Amino acid sequence: MEGSIVKLADILELKKRYRAYVYLDEAHSIGAVGPHGRGVVDYWQCNPRDVDVMMGTFTKSFGSAGGYIAGSKVISPSVLILVLFVCVFVCVCLSVCLSLCLRLLFISGMHH
Repeated sequence: MEGSIVKLADILELKKRYRAYVYLDEAHSIGAVGPHGRGVVDYWQCNPRDVDVMMGTFTKSFGSAGGYIAGSKVISPSVLILVLFVCVFVCVCLSVCLSLCLRLLFISGMHH
């Protein structure tokens, strides 16, 4: 994949100035970008709590299945309904879950 990395610190400054929200798509950066592989926030050494909603996938850098959407703010009810639908009707096998957990432990530095 090709692309550019957003200057997140500048975006977060605008967010604070204009009381806006930031939704960060880490689909291609989580596990691959930044000194610890934690994505664009890690790359620019920003505080992840300054990002209102983050989303990403486990299929690219992790070689797994699924994804995540997380945030400190209330997430739109329509997004939650979609997530509940997917979670109820699609299950991930145990080996995929274990693989993903181990990769997340490695990125978090807790693998020692």
